[in-house]
Amino acid sequence: MKASPAPVAMSAGTSGVVTGGGAPDLRTAGLAVAAWLTALAGLHLDARRTLLLAAVAAGLAGVATLHLLGLAGRPGPTVRRHGWVVVAILIGVVCGGAATSARLTVRDAGPLLALVNERARVTAELVVRDDPRPVRGGIVGRPPTLLVPARLVTLTGPQGQRIAVPARVLVLADDPAWRGLLPGQRLTADGRLAEPRGGDLTGAVLMAVGAPVRLGAPRRCNARPVGSAPASSRRAHRCRTSRAACCPALSSGTPAGCPMRWRRTSAPPG
Repeated sequence: MKASPAPVAMSAGTSGVVTGGGAPDLRTAGLAVAAWLTALAGLHLDARRTLLLAAVAAGLAGVATLHLLGLAGRPGPTVRRHGWVVVAILIGVVCGGAATSARLTVRDAGPLLALVNERARVTAELVVRDDPRPVRGGIVGRPPTLLVPARLVTLTGPQGQRIAVPARVLVLADDPAWRGLLPGQRLTADGRLAEPRGGDLTGAVLMAVGAPVRLGAPRRCNARPVGSAPASSRRAHRCRTSRAACCPALSSGTPAGCPMRWRRTSAPPG
């Protein structure tokens, strides 16, 4: 009888990628988790400290890379095995810190922050970002307070100063006229600024007074009825009603990328 060949053990190469039954390659996982955690931590810091964290991580990643390549000392077996995982984690910190600090620069803009600290009465030009929704826990017998996510375009302060900061704001409104707004609607509103709770990219809270003044119609690419189906459901409905809209190759006579059942039902007679 011919003996069966013994199984060949496979191990990680010099790059750290496992080619057989060993520990999984955690470098990309470490990079993603580090970037996410750094972005989350940066939301509770300011742009300067978040950028400093990214700069320190970039320096450490450079030093570690030189060491692993043998250009700055000779790494031992353990360092060579796990060093690239550490480098990937540091690169994730750099990516998360740099991206978050750029967004925090808008959130913590000096002119906007000064008006928020003063709780100033302002006139804001806004673009609605999402459907208005009622805030839970309202007072019985009174109209519900509406929460309207929006993006700030310009802000006019109490002294007539005008600033342009594309920061995110949350509008708290009691007037029923806010209920029918659509995403993409441009408007102006009066109110008083308040400090947000933190932990996200919201730059200010606007306690709106009265009804908003609409500036034209909402943009067609963003406008949709309040409470309507999500975009994925609307695309699925268009696919059921018009296959050519979802797979233009059907109308061109080359349906190579379309489902097989569509090719059969859309084939010309004969």
